[in-house]
Formats: sequence, C-alpha cells, structure tokens
Amino acid sequence: MDQQRDQPDAVVNRKVIGITVVALWLIGLGLLYKRNGTHAPEQTLAEAGMHVSPDTYYYLLQQSGVQIGAASSTVDTTKDRILSVDFVRGAIPVGNTVLKLEARSEARFTRGLRLRDFVIRAVAGPTPFTLRGVVQEGEDKTLRVTATNDKGKPITQESVPQLPVFVPTMAPLPLMLKAQPKIGDSISVAIFNPISRTVQPATLRIESDSLFLVPDSASLDSATGKWVKFRQTSIRGWRIGGKNAPVTVWVDASGRLLAASEPGGISLSRTTFELSFGNWKIDHSPKADTVAMPGKTALPAKSKSTPKT
Repeated sequence: MDQQRDQPDAVVNRKVIGITVVALWLIGLGLLYKRNGTHAPEQTLAEAGMHVSPDTYYYLLQQSGVQIGAASSTVDTTKDRILSVDFVRGAIPVGNTVLKLEARSEARFTRGLRLRDFVIRAVAGPTPFTLRGVVQEGEDKTLRVTATNDKGKPITQESVPQLPVFVPTMAPLPLMLKAQPKIGDSISVAIFNPISRTVQPATLRIESDSLFLVPDSASLDSATGKWVKFRQTSIRGWRIGGKNAPVTVWVDASGRLLAASEPGGISLSRTTFELSFGNWKIDHSPKADTVAMPGKTALPAKSKSTPKT
C-alpha cells in the first residue's frame, strides 16, 4: 500500500500534470523554492485574514500569445470562513496532442487563514479526477489527501505540515496583507503540491514592483463578433519569487494574482469576463459542462497584465 501511495498511477499523473501546467496550479508550484524567511505566526495570519476582501477575477490563458483557455478566481468571506474557488477551462497543447481540461478547486479557511479542507475536481480527457484534502483536528494538524477516479481504488496520503498550508492562489495573501508591502519582505508557508499530493515548504519574497495596464471593461466588435478591450486602468503589482523560480508571478496589493508566465510560453493575465470566457465560448462550440463554474459570472473584472515601460 505504501509503495502504491509513493507511485501514483499514470492516469492520475497525466491529469495532475495537465492541471499543474495550467493556470492557477502552475503559479503555486513556481513559488516552491527555499530561502530564509520569516515564518507566518498565528497573529500575522489572523491579522491578514481580517483584511481579506471578497472579489472575483478572470484570466486569459495563452500560449505564445494565442488563447488556449480561460480561468477565474473567487474569494468569498463570511464571519467565520474564507472560501477560495478557482476554475480553469482550456485546450492545452501537450506534445503532439491537445489536452482538453476543466478543473475546479475549492478550499475553505478560517478567518485566521488556517486551511480546513479543499477539493480539486478535474476532467482531462474522458476520466474525471478528484483530490480531497482535510486538515484533521488535533495537536499535529495532520493533512489527509485522497485521490480518486473511476478506474481504481482511492489512494490516500497523510502528512504533518510544520508551516501553515495554502492552496497556490491563496499563498501570497499573508505576505501582502500583513503590512504595507515592500521589496524584500518574505514569509514562509507550505503549499499543497497536487503532483505528489503533499505539502512543500516555500518562502515567498517580494522581489520588485511595477505598474500594470489592466482591462476593466470590454465591448463587442461588430466586425469580428468578438469582445475587445474598451477601457483599462493601472494597478501596481509585486513580483513574488526568486532567481531560481521557474515561473514569474505578479500579485496585487491584496495578494491576488495579476499575471504569471513560464519559460514554455504559457501565460496567465487578469482580464474581463468577456475577454476570457466570452471570447473562449465564441471560439469554441459549446459543450455540456462536466465541472461547475463558480457562481459569480458577470462582475466587471480587471486585468490584462502588461507592465508599463
């Protein structure tokens, strides 16, 4: 059983790699590099958690300038909980084939930014795939992660993280919300890695800042029948990472993603709903959804992330 846990089946690996190459999961793995930093104490997390604001952002997923998908990231709050929902839909080139993918990640935190549980559901090809994680109560705060699909028995792994655990898109929040962000600030957390189904220590560091031009509205072009940028605004972004980080990640002052890119040419940039999901729907024949999209759909999102020069 232990050997099976250490060597996930090929079907599971292909789906998870498909997810991690894409959008929001790629970003988190790009932050997994070790440097000295300040651990996130309970008080820091609690203060940051109280500054988390609900909002939904939409993203354009591209490869070498061509749209290959769309994504959204929602944070919602209640008196006692913070809910993070990420969704991605795309057709991702993998070698000589195209991997059609839909994936949805939902994670629940306390208002003190302590992870309670998460679920990642994905369809990559004909087989659905699910990862469920639960932080068990107790002194050790064990994280139990179970992977399931319709072709095999569930595979479960357990770990005892020494640092606060985050899903990738939530990891920068305690760094950016604990105080006025400045270059050189760093914080150590643990990020869930969907390939190994474990958590890995990561030190997040603010490397630089820049102004980004971000679309905040779109109009329908009667000539092409597609949505085009109508108006844009400027947003200050901070680059999170280091010299050896495999991807470049930019976040806004609240820790939410502005843009990300990797050496293979895949990039993710904040934009409007119309420019992401709207144009994707226009370019692709509608198909029955296998993974539900987040409930919020028509908020005026911001974002194509292009630094001013």
